[in-house]
Amino acid sequence: MKLKLDLHTHCFEATGQRWVDVGVVEKLIDQIKARGLDGIAVTEHDYKSYGFQVKELADKHFPGQALFIPGQEISIWPVEVVELFLSDDVTFRFIAHPGYPPWDFQRRLDRVQGIEIENGMHNWQIDKDKVREVAEKNGLLLLTNSDAHTVEDIGKFYNEVSLEDLTARARAHAEAHKA
Repeated sequence: MKLKLDLHTHCFEATGQRWVDVGVVEKLIDQIKARGLDGIAVTEHDYKSYGFQVKELADKHFPGQALFIPGQEISIWPVEVVELFLSDDVTFRFIAHPGYPPWDFQRRLDRVQGIEIENGMHNWQIDKDKVREVAEKNGLLLLTNSDAHTVEDIGKFYNEVSLEDLTARARAHAEAHKA
């Protein structure tokens, strides 16, 4: 089943609250609903525990109201990659904002299953024709995300994708790249 998901958000920066509490989660759920989304991925810079904390509080206090996927954005020189921690210890990875920083994003394609073709913060730096070509050649899922750093920006850009597709792509990639 396809869901409307923003897979690249920075909720710590968006809310300005370092510690996750019920109020933070409620604010995020309100924004998710206002945008007509099913959920978001919480992808802080090098800080995956924030997303797990959000998910835990949402599942406990607001069951079924919104989907939260824990994740993180990390630097794997020369690109930045978002990791989404799906069920059953499966991790889906995609290149974030290709072209920002202005390094050659094609050098880490062996580590990812997707790539952003649109990014709310860095759209002007993305060469969409080049991204489409690279995605087609390498079987990468094209993604559209907000990269939100404010609550109001969460969901401005989103994907219609199934969790099953993300999981299947991540598993196939892991199988193909076993050492």
